[in-house]
Parts: sequence; C-alpha cells; structure tokens
Amino acid sequence: MYCYIITLNLNNKDKDYSELFKAIEDLGKCKKVLESCWIVETNVRANNIARYLYNHIEDNDRLFVGKLNGEATWINVLCDDEWLKDNL
Repeated sequence: MYCYIITLNLNNKDKDYSELFKAIEDLGKCKKVLESCWIVETNVRANNIARYLYNHIEDNDRLFVGKLNGEATWINVLCDDEWLKDNL
C-alpha cells in the first residue's frame, strides 16, 4: 500500500463535486486533512489516481497527486492527528 496526498483547486462554484469526493473515498482508506486536501492509502499509483479523478473535475480545476514518504508535519488539520501519524 502507498499513501498519497491529493490536493485540488475546484474552480466551478456552481458544480456539485459530490461524485469527485466519493471517487476519492473509493480509492481506499482516506481522510480529508484540509478543505481540498486528502490523504489516501491505496494500491493505485499516482498517475492512475489522477486519470481516475480527472473524470470528475472540470477543465479549469486543478489536481495534484503525490506519493508521501512518511515525513510530515501539520497544524490544525481537519482529521485526527493519530490517524495521520499511523498512516504516513
């Protein structure tokens, strides 16, 4: 299993992105850590994650998927600190 960070700039304020959020959750064990940032534990590789999520975003939205190496720090994230410590 690998841990990835997925960050997004969702630029269409009128779009319902619930299908995108469901698609992120369907990738594997995940937590939302900031408003537009998730950490996902999955067997799916970064380029395949990006291709999969591309189907759920608009042309002017932005997407970044990066593999985590276990080193991180944070302040005031949305998810539980212990979850992050255990899954990075």
